[in-house]
Amino acid sequence: MNDPIGNPIEFACVALYSVTDTTLITGSVTDSMGNFEIISELIDNTFLKVSMVGYETKLVPTDTNLSVVLDETTNELGEVAVYGDLPKIRIKDYALVTTVPNTVLSKAGTANDVLKRLSSLTGKDGEFEVFGKGKAKIFINNREMRDLSELDNINSNDIKEVEIVTNPGARYDASVNAVIRIYTIPKTGDGLGFDLRSSYYRSQNTDLADQLNVNYRKNGWDIFGTFNYHHSE
Repeated sequence: MNDPIGNPIEFACVALYSVTDTTLITGSVTDSMGNFEIISELIDNTFLKVSMVGYETKLVPTDTNLSVVLDETTNELGEVAVYGDLPKIRIKDYALVTTVPNTVLSKAGTANDVLKRLSSLTGKDGEFEVFGKGKAKIFINNREMRDLSELDNINSNDIKEVEIVTNPGARYDASVNAVIRIYTIPKTGDGLGFDLRSSYYRSQNTDLADQLNVNYRKNGWDIFGTFNYHHSE
């Protein structure tokens, strides 16, 4: 796996799918040399889906040359084209760590939007699976997420890094197959803060959605709430 000038792409997600019903069979992640290995008894009538943040996703038939080149892409966030640095990814204590500040991910919108763009994750609206491991338990600043809407309360530019753990170990319950840990940039000072998001879509129907996030910080405590309004006609 390489970029257009021949540099290897590390941590790209390579998924093997069935052509018949697009069922995910298995997958792998590229190493520092851009190489990957997939072991499966099912090869006929399959294809590979190769994805990486900052690059065009590519579908590759398995009966062709598997030397894959990924082209860099402009990140489309809504109708706005966003240019910026690619996320920095590294391995730390058996976790895949993605640094968000000053990258295209910091402009994604919310924590939900950031997770949707990480190639090793699938899902949306607070429910995500780690590639090859199943549903993940999500922690925000070392606190287990209790409500799916919590990710929408976090602006992408407030996220410091995201850790994806595929082998959680003894510190977690045995039923936990994967963990996503989100760390935010520490807030300073006490007081009341809020942000308002509004979106308008028009196709066959007209949809208007507004979301108000409010939080109050005092002596290390952070109390927050969300108010949503949606109108469709």
